Amino acid sequence: MNGKNQTLSVHVVAFRKAAKLPVELIVSPTLLNLAHLEDCEVTIKWHLETKGFHFPTDGTAIEFTSPGAEKIFSKAEVSECKRFVTVHSKVADGLAYAYSVSVIDEATGLTAILDPVVQNRNK
Repeated sequence: MNGKNQTLSVHVVAFRKAAKLPVELIVSPTLLNLAHLEDCEVTIKWHLETKGFHFPTDGTAIEFTSPGAEKIFSKAEVSECKRFVTVHSKVADGLAYAYSVSVIDEATGLTAILDPVVQNRNK
């Protein structure tokens, strides 16, 4: 590691196409590509852009689901206002890691989930 720390942002939008349809999520970027970064620590911050929704605080807001992810990514930290989630990552192995984003609709209490990917630096 070279001691540098970089911060990257991921924007999350929650919406419904109609009142009776389930909540949908979009993250931007959909593929968080860290391949251009040198070996370093990266802070990834997810920002929920849509009012009326919040990240859950039970450990499910951001969950890395690929094997070995616990060696690369810290546990997700949800902000007090529940609109931001922070994860720390080591950019070192060249692998891609699936993760899930969960958001709660404050009007109904229902949870929406999306499964994007983080691509680590290729060595």
